[in-house]
Amino acid sequence: MSKKVLVALAVSVTFANVSFADCKSLMSEFDAPDPSVKTMKQVKRWCKRKMKHHLDKKDELEKCLVDRAADNPNKATVAGQ
Repeated sequence: MSKKVLVALAVSVTFANVSFADCKSLMSEFDAPDPSVKTMKQVKRWCKRKMKHHLDKKDELEKCLVDRAADNPNKATVAGQ
C-alpha cells in the first residue's frame, strides 16, 4: 500500500512541476503582471482586457495568476515571508 502512495505522490509532484512551467511560459508569452503584488480582482481585470483575442489560453492563465495573487486566501504561505 505504501508503494501506491509513493507513486501517487510522485505523479502529483510531476504534474505540479509541469503546470508551474506552463504557467511561467504563459506569463512570459503574454507579459503578465507579477501576481504576487496584484489582487485577484486586478488580475481578473487584466485578463479580461488583455486576453480578448486569446480565449483558448485566457482561462488557464487567469487561474494561474489568481492562484498566485497577493490576496488569495487559499495561497500557500511560508513562515517568514
